[in-house]
Amino acid sequence: MTNYKKFTLFLSEELISKVKAYVDVENQKNSLWKKERTHYIQESDFIRGIIVDFFDEMESNTVASGLDDLGRPFRLLNNFKEISIKKGMTQQQVAVQTNIDPGNISHIWRNKTQPSLDYFLRIWICLDCPPLNKCLYREIEK
Repeated sequence: MTNYKKFTLFLSEELISKVKAYVDVENQKNSLWKKERTHYIQESDFIRGIIVDFFDEMESNTVASGLDDLGRPFRLLNNFKEISIKKGMTQQQVAVQTNIDPGNISHIWRNKTQPSLDYFLRIWICLDCPPLNKCLYREIEK
């Protein structure tokens, strides 16, 4: 279990109003579309999530190296298989929902090929639009 330390944060009334409005909308959507949810997010959950995402993105910038040096041999890869497994979706389910041939999904899942922009967007939306730095990464080719 993660140990949390109390931290005081000063925000403008305008920003607090925006956070509350966003949290209210998300909780309303979840109560309508995801009835199995029994926990609703609080403003503190939202702010903590933003901070965690920010640091994940900063750390992924080193992992995604090569984006600023196009002359180096970095290979673009994806994590769609891992993301779909975490969501409890099979390749077949993704294929049906995206109207992409299952064989193409298999190649994409195994990083044999990378999806076209059209296929990428279909898969990305099907998987609930995960952060791009969780979907794609670059690896130095050997």
